[in-house]
Amino acid sequence: MTDGPLDETWEAWTARIAADLAALEEDDWLTFTVHVPSHASSAYAATRAPRGWRRSGARSTGRTHVPDVFVQVRRLAGVLALECIGDTEFEGVTDLSRDEQAALAALGWERQGRQPEFSRTFTDGAAAARLVHTSLTEVLGASTPADIDLRRAPRP
Repeated sequence: MTDGPLDETWEAWTARIAADLAALEEDDWLTFTVHVPSHASSAYAATRAPRGWRRSGARSTGRTHVPDVFVQVRRLAGVLALECIGDTEFEGVTDLSRDEQAALAALGWERQGRQPEFSRTFTDGAAAARLVHTSLTEVLGASTPADIDLRRAPRP
């Protein structure tokens, strides 16, 4: 799921991501998707499951299919602009609980108003990578770097 080795440590992953973020060109982006369901996304999936789904005899794959949480980083006007949207009503793909939203704010994410939209800007790729890493592990549920799907802006 990640671009790095499957047994990569968080320290190595964060250093690699810091270099990737520092190298982003204007309008380039990276998106980090967590494939480990959080409490909020499990609740979201339960409320959105079709009627009879559990009785349908569908085989379990060992992993609950729920919407994934993502963090996006873009290079805009010379800065790294981070974004995490925590509500499906505001273009997010997973509803984050109030506790998870508070935890993101405690990590340093800035929230405008009452909507669960979080952002932050950095000039330093290492500082941005540390916030991404901490958010993914402490709030969004990633256990290892292998839990992260990293997507890059397409190249022309």
